[in-house]
Amino acid sequence: MPRAAARRNGRRARAVRLPASALALLAVVATAACAQQPVDDGPTSDLPAGISASVLQSRQDVVDGRLVVQLDNGTGSELEFASFDVEAPGLEPGLHFEGPRTIADGRSVQYRVDVTPARCDGDAGPAEVTLVTVAADGGSATGTIPADDPYDTLPRLQNSGCLAGAVESVAAFALADHLRSTGSGVDRRAYLDIAVQPTGAASGSVDLSEVLGTTLLSAEDGLNWSTTSAHVEASDAPSTISLPVRPARCDPHAGAEDKRGTILPLVVTTSEGWSGQYEVRASAALKEDLFAYFTERCGLPSN
Repeated sequence: MPRAAARRNGRRARAVRLPASALALLAVVATAACAQQPVDDGPTSDLPAGISASVLQSRQDVVDGRLVVQLDNGTGSELEFASFDVEAPGLEPGLHFEGPRTIADGRSVQYRVDVTPARCDGDAGPAEVTLVTVAADGGSATGTIPADDPYDTLPRLQNSGCLAGAVESVAAFALADHLRSTGSGVDRRAYLDIAVQPTGAASGSVDLSEVLGTTLLSAEDGLNWSTTSAHVEASDAPSTISLPVRPARCDPHAGAEDKRGTILPLVVTTSEGWSGQYEVRASAALKEDLFAYFTERCGLPSN
């Protein structure tokens, strides 16, 4: 290489070499510049003080399979939220409500979410509500608040879900599609038939101790079918339980105002230890038969 070119290359190399003290100063300046840049930490975890929550169900919510989440706004100002999730140990995740919604100060508002399947390996509650609120400046806050359960809704939901699963692992209980009856007019007598179809599983049993009457259905000799009992093993042959039935009421508005009168509660205990009321529901065809029977036996005018 010619000496002139070598000298030029040497000058370029010396030009990019900096003392250690200068490099340290540059590092400090770069760090300070980064510290001055705005950092997006996402939503704050602090909700406004004064928000409370509770869970419950009305009679119709039980039928519809929904959980009511009540939010109370005691913050002193209007509360807008984007969404919330409910976490309960006895229910699977997925209890989600999507907003946005606004709650005036001092107001309590109820929202409904579909009940998720029960979890049977732990406690039923308590529940927590994770709420995402929206501030007037466009920001948001996320936080979790405990939910009261004043009517023990969560233990009931867990028990009914786990009881149903335990019963159905042993046998299917289903009301026949049509009412069986004899006679006519006010002397007509009828029977509700429950078909019992065991699953054939290797183990498991259900003990039926009683069938409860409803707002529309009663036993012929009383309110409940208290003498009805059965022990069903998963390996048993199919069978039928027959219930003599009469109208529990004869006013003309009974059918029109009914919500749960054709849902029959079976009082059962399973070999897994779950006990309570297992419900069997009348089909549309059976409901039609029942209302016609009520009209005839009660001597009501037919439409």
